[in-house]
Amino acid sequence: MIIESLKLNNFRNFKTLNIHFTKGINFLYGKNGSGKTNVVEAIYFFYLTKSFRTNNYLQLIKINNEFSVINGIFNEGMMKYKIDIQLSKDGKKVLVNNKNITKISELSNLLDIIYFIPKEVNLFKESPKVRRNFLNLSISKFDDNYLYNLQNYEKVLKERNDLLKEDNFDENLIKIYDEQIAKFSCYIYKIRKKYVLELNKYLSSIYTKISGNNEELKLHYVPYINENENYLKVFKEIYSSNLENDKKYKRTTEGIHLEDIYLTLNDKNLSFFGSQGENRTAILSLKLAPYFLINEENKKPIIILDDVLSELDSSRKTKFIEFLKKFNQVFITSTNKINDLNLTYYLVSDEGVSIK
Repeated sequence: MIIESLKLNNFRNFKTLNIHFTKGINFLYGKNGSGKTNVVEAIYFFYLTKSFRTNNYLQLIKINNEFSVINGIFNEGMMKYKIDIQLSKDGKKVLVNNKNITKISELSNLLDIIYFIPKEVNLFKESPKVRRNFLNLSISKFDDNYLYNLQNYEKVLKERNDLLKEDNFDENLIKIYDEQIAKFSCYIYKIRKKYVLELNKYLSSIYTKISGNNEELKLHYVPYINENENYLKVFKEIYSSNLENDKKYKRTTEGIHLEDIYLTLNDKNLSFFGSQGENRTAILSLKLAPYFLINEENKKPIIILDDVLSELDSSRKTKFIEFLKKFNQVFITSTNKINDLNLTYYLVSDEGVSIK
């Protein structure tokens, strides 16, 4: 999947913008505040109709305007998709090939985008919920049934928690919920475990290519059960044996909704012992690894890397750029142009965006 062209109207600092992109590395450079991140933010917005910078989409509309329009042409092999998104105080309107889309899942099924932004260096310093969200979104592209099981798990979990808030409730109903939640837990657990194992096949090699150091990077999954062949039985026992504690706190206090992940570099937990550079490179490696789990060349994701080169020395920049040439389409933002004739450069300024 690549994006061929992008048109913006009243988006962030752009009144209008019409730009065409190429395969390979698209390098956007310019001074701070010129709008480099705004361009890649618009590309990412096609993925989930969400920004990676704000939860309030109205902030994307240029000041003193009532609406914003984002248009993109995407190419997936022989298939082309024209996606139009209009933002206003009345909501978001999404069209794919002129057909109205009401479910965001329909859009995310068409596109896949991997992004890295500076604040993500804090991924393993944030709450476990942030890491679970990252894991869940990544796995949803890896396994077609994962999102279905996760959504049903969360639905039953809410119903169970609502019941626990009541002073007197039917414990037979709790048992029914436990049966359902255990079934969905089994699927989610097995896929999370499998996904982490698959990622670990690539993490160390990616880390080495970026850092230049031959070290072992490993992702660890911290499940709520020990290894056991009868997962369903184990999950049922967790919810059943913990019922009294759940009554006390009026919520489900154990389960896969509380699981976590962590990274180690040469068996050293990066959350506690990693330097800023090690942590940044490790998380960047983790974000890029899912690209290699997708077998169909035309379905491989677009890569967005915002201000990713700022803390790399010239040698590591060169190695990293060479590595990125393996990807179908990459967008990099930077304040400075680099010396590589094989990249497509775009100068972003107050006048707009121009190929240089």
